[in-house]
Amino acid sequence: MAYNETRVTICGTVASPVTHTTVGTGFSRTKFRLFTAERVWDQGQRTWEDGGRMFLSVSCWRMLADNAMASLNKGDPVVVTGRLTIKDVEFEGVVRPFVEVEATAIGPNLALCTALPVRTKSVADAVEARAAPEIVAPRKPEELPLVLPAEGERPKEVAEVPF
Repeated sequence: MAYNETRVTICGTVASPVTHTTVGTGFSRTKFRLFTAERVWDQGQRTWEDGGRMFLSVSCWRMLADNAMASLNKGDPVVVTGRLTIKDVEFEGVVRPFVEVEATAIGPNLALCTALPVRTKSVADAVEARAAPEIVAPRKPEELPLVLPAEGERPKEVAEVPF
């Protein structure tokens, strides 16, 4: 995490097909557009109305990218957390702002849908690929929480997991 970077959490809807690529370094990258609309209560009409609307791009890397590609479809309600960047991009002679979130976590918005979590298995070489680079802690393969504890076993407490 950088000093003074803008961290955001946004609820919205996947507004484009989810695209998955592998970059030159061999890491996976997934991108999609996110649509979010503000809902405003009109006291006079006593109804909800649409407020401001926004489209932005979401990108994610490594294992998060692989899982997002396997899980998300256009129209899915999601919650995205990550680092917000705004760049000026020239398109057809017009300079426009380009808003992007580099996601560190993406999940279903359970206020609008249901989900059944399924843990993914990873190989020891992919340990550092479990999340975005700024939140990865070095771990040994036997310390990874890849399998739920069996009946009667006590899960490790947070203080017991080395970071």
